[in-house]
Amino acid sequence: MQCTKFVWVPALFVASTVSAVDFQYGGFLTVGAGTIIDKKESAYDYEGFNCPCFISDFNTAGLYERGDIGWKQDTRLGLQGTVRFQPGLSLTAQGVARGSDSSVNLEWLYLSYDLTNEITLQVGRKRIPLYYYSDFQDVGLAYIWARPTQALYGWEASNYNGASVRYATFSGHWEIQASAFAGNETVRKSGFARIYDEVNQDIRWRNILGADLEVTRDWFTARVVYLQSDNSITDKPDSADFSRPADKQRVFGLALNADFNDWLILSEFNTNTRKSRDEELSIPAPAMSVGVGRRIGAWTPFINYARFWEKSKDADYENERFIDLSATLRYDITSSSAFKFQINRFSDRSEFQFVGATTLLSANYNLVF
Repeated sequence: MQCTKFVWVPALFVASTVSAVDFQYGGFLTVGAGTIIDKKESAYDYEGFNCPCFISDFNTAGLYERGDIGWKQDTRLGLQGTVRFQPGLSLTAQGVARGSDSSVNLEWLYLSYDLTNEITLQVGRKRIPLYYYSDFQDVGLAYIWARPTQALYGWEASNYNGASVRYATFSGHWEIQASAFAGNETVRKSGFARIYDEVNQDIRWRNILGADLEVTRDWFTARVVYLQSDNSITDKPDSADFSRPADKQRVFGLALNADFNDWLILSEFNTNTRKSRDEELSIPAPAMSVGVGRRIGAWTPFINYARFWEKSKDADYENERFIDLSATLRYDITSSSAFKFQINRFSDRSEFQFVGATTLLSANYNLVF
């Protein structure tokens, strides 16, 4: 992991050995709280939510609602373990309990086998490596913000069941990592769908295919990713069947990060384009996040600009559009714990009455153990 990800989580695992089996384990915790501080904006009900509100997690329908001090939206506990049966063969599992959905979710459960010193085959349940922080988006200590910006990290699925081939090597002064992956995912009672519909819906991503490439040299890291899948949703309460034909999804992503002389420049861009096969509706949705900050001893102030901007030209489709400006102050207590204070100004530019414009003040404590 590169220095722009702030912490090398696996290095904090504790190892124990029983016979020829090696077991490593560890965990992470985020305890957060936040409140919307706008006082003059008109109140309205959006899909049962008391808005204006701020979306902290699309995957689990985590929203900060007007008039409340919330703690469930950003609070989570995770445990992870890896069993190494023999050189080159291991099993990894990770479970995460989140306050926003009041359940324990199995995020990882996969077997790894080293085909060579550079190539690893992995089979099972994993994170979709769609974003720069995908593998660590639940580990609050691994990034600067109070939470990954939902302008980029806010789609229906974050995991898949399938297989991947990973490649890691060095070439001169460059560190190179790449992977190809394939699988499927079905999300029951989707949190993402709950934001747009009061009736619980199920969502399915099928035929997921993708690849990513990351290169690092000294203070610079670049990453590109491509993903395609067939997406469908139920239409409850009328039907529990998934819609057919499925929509086609294609995603292109790019991250460019620099960590130089205590200065941080973090950027990520992607474009998600969805095409409805039966209605011939195309919805391109470019998103971006760019920020800069500087470490000053244990403190790191950081400012960030993020934007999500649907660009469908269909006259009957109402585009979702928003801008999220944030200022973060991080304080590293130790190498394994930190406080973060953040203020977000969410500007809603959607072509329909969405969650509204809000200002969120939040703070959280992050720990790995």
